Amino acid sequence: MKATAKRTLTPRAVVLATAAAVALIGGTGAATAFANDDGGPAPQSSVQLPHNERHLDDTAKDRAQVKADKISQSQATAKALQTVPGTATSAELDNADRNGSLVWEVDVFGKDHKSHDVTIDAGNGKVLSQHTDRDDDAAQDAAETQALLKADKTGHDKATDKALKAVPGTVVSYSLDDNDHNGSTIWEVDVLGKDHKSHDVTIDAGSGKVLNQHIDHDDNDSQGDNDGDDGDDD
Repeated sequence: MKATAKRTLTPRAVVLATAAAVALIGGTGAATAFANDDGGPAPQSSVQLPHNERHLDDTAKDRAQVKADKISQSQATAKALQTVPGTATSAELDNADRNGSLVWEVDVFGKDHKSHDVTIDAGNGKVLSQHTDRDDDAAQDAAETQALLKADKTGHDKATDKALKAVPGTVVSYSLDDNDHNGSTIWEVDVLGKDHKSHDVTIDAGSGKVLNQHIDHDDNDSQGDNDGDDGDDD
């Protein structure tokens, strides 16, 4: 599960990004430019994943990223909210496209009623970039986010705390979303457990209760899924 959706470069954008990289290199081999999925330069973090760890399966990648990460999701979220006052709606630990830089990508619905993407260095907690969502669907996305926030009574802090109570470990992503089955508002939290497996935990955003939790299928764990309420109402 991913907290944020990224746009795919068109063939023309790929060509332009490649041309820009070649121009920067200038034939000397002294520098390399990478482009992110929006066509802009990818952020340069103080922590880079080795080449062999950048395209692993989900759980193996989570393990490698958590091992390299120096900033918790709560620290990254706090930094993003200092940069853009508002409400955090998602965060994800990820390597920034092709350069392997490890970052926290935090989505904040600002007090200006606009959605902002804030990228935090996972090594030192510095803000690497911040931009406002201005694409064609920005107004619709903002309206949908406002509706989710209106229904949310839990917040990301309590949701991640609940998830960690259900599955002790490290949060690698969280997001506020709607339930595909009944349209209710939920928090989806990904946790790399102390068992070194990736767990998906779903929290009711209204009551704060754990609705279900299961191990990611790529683990092929013999114990299978463990779905159900944890019975804790606090």
